[in-house]
Amino acid sequence: MNTSIGSGRRGRTLTGAALVAALASAGLGLGAPPALADTVSVSYACTGPGAPGDLQTLQVDVTAPASVPQGGTAELTLTATTQMTIPIDVPARAVTGELDLTLGGAASGTVTATGFTNENAIPSGSGVTLTGGTASVKLDTAGTTTFAPGNAKVHVFGVTVDCAVSGTAPVAATTEVTAP
Repeated sequence: MNTSIGSGRRGRTLTGAALVAALASAGLGLGAPPALADTVSVSYACTGPGAPGDLQTLQVDVTAPASVPQGGTAELTLTATTQMTIPIDVPARAVTGELDLTLGGAASGTVTATGFTNENAIPSGSGVTLTGGTASVKLDTAGTTTFAPGNAKVHVFGVTVDCAVSGTAPVAATTEVTAP
């Protein structure tokens, strides 16, 4: 009896690891009018249970306000999509994730977007889109601040895969911080 419980857990863990491997390639988009932002393609190297051995590509959309006053807060929304297909059916909201954004231009540092999930069930053989990622960042220096995707974490069925940007991620959005 204990063997079947262990086998069930092991099977679920292995299934979760396989799903995380598929989703790792998915990595993992608020107040002012949004700035124009393009979808950017980012390569990731992932580690953890079931992580794929090759680089994975993630399409990331970041929506940021076109401008905020100096000392104001930029509210960001993110979406992450992969074309890599998953091997099993996944219930809605079974996948969560975080994605760091690297600040550049007039700002420096990182901010982490949280709240990513799959809003709908994902049928086996489908690509994955994670939506609902949000982050807030106070911008104290006047000028143009840029936001580029950074490292990501994907969680599913109790398994976490860490993904690091391979190479340099392109800027996904900008916000103009205006002096008072």
